[in-house]
Amino acid sequence: MLNHMVLSISATQLLETVGYAVIPSILPDSQVQHLSRLITSFVDATHSTRKLLDAPWCSELGEQLRVDPHLRPLLPSNAQVVQCTLFAKSVEKNWLVSLHQDLSVPVAGRVESSQCSGWSQKEGDLFVQPPIAVLEDIVAIRVHLDDCDESNGALRVVSGSHRLGRLTSSAAIEERNRCGECSVAVARGGVMVMRPLLLHASSKASSDAPRRVLHFVFGPSDLPEGLRWPTRERTVVNARCGSRSDRRRPDPGRSQEWYALSERRAPRGQTRSAAVPKYLP
Repeated sequence: MLNHMVLSISATQLLETVGYAVIPSILPDSQVQHLSRLITSFVDATHSTRKLLDAPWCSELGEQLRVDPHLRPLLPSNAQVVQCTLFAKSVEKNWLVSLHQDLSVPVAGRVESSQCSGWSQKEGDLFVQPPIAVLEDIVAIRVHLDDCDESNGALRVVSGSHRLGRLTSSAAIEERNRCGECSVAVARGGVMVMRPLLLHASSKASSDAPRRVLHFVFGPSDLPEGLRWPTRERTVVNARCGSRSDRRRPDPGRSQEWYALSERRAPRGQTRSAAVPKYLP
C-alpha cells in the first residue's frame, strides 16, 4: 500500500504526488495521554466539534505542530493554524463519511467575490469555499490519539486526486472507480498530513477500539479577494475535566501553566520564553 512505500521517498514528495503522508511518533505517549484527558468532556458531549482552537492548549498544540522540524517543510510558507476539529468515533458514536473533498474554510466575514461560493454557518462560524488556489495551498494535519486502521474508521483515500481540482460527486466516484482507493493506517501519536482536495471517505467502526483525531488545518497567512482568517477568543479549559471558563488571559494564545512557568527567572543569556518547555505535561 502507498503508506508503506520505501522510506527513501520523502514526506514532501508523497504529499505532492499522492496527496498525503503518514509520519509516525510526532507526539510522545505522555502528551497523547494528556491530550486524551483534555478532550474527555468534548468526547462525552459529541462525536465532533470545530471549536477547539478557542482553547489555549489546542492553539499551543497547533503551534507545536507548525514548528515541528518533520512537519514544517510540508506546510505553506508563513503558515498559520486556522481550524481544529475533533473527530471521536467509537461503537457508541459511529458514522460513515461518503467520498468527498474538504472545500470550505472558516473566515472572518463575508466578501463580494465571484471567486467565493458556498457560504455557510457551522457552530456559529462563517465558512466559504475560497478560490481553488487557496485550497491547493492548505495542508491538514490529523493527530491520532489512538491506533487507527480499517477496523475503527481509518480514512480511505484516492491517491493523487488532489491534483484534479474541485470535483463533482459523479466525477469523484468515477475517479475512485478508475484508480481505486486505499486505507491509511496511523499509529497512536503519529500524524497523517493531507491536502484538503484529496478525495477521502471513512467507514463506520467495526471494532471496540476508539478513533480520536485532532484535525488541524493550516493555511497561508494572506488570503485573496479580501478574505481574512477568523480571530479567536480563547477560553480556558480545565486540565482535569476539560470544562470551560469565561476567564480571559492577557495573551489569549498562552495557558495558565505557560504563564506560571514564564514567571520563573530565565538563565542568564536566555530569554524567558526560551526557558519555557515546548510541551507542558
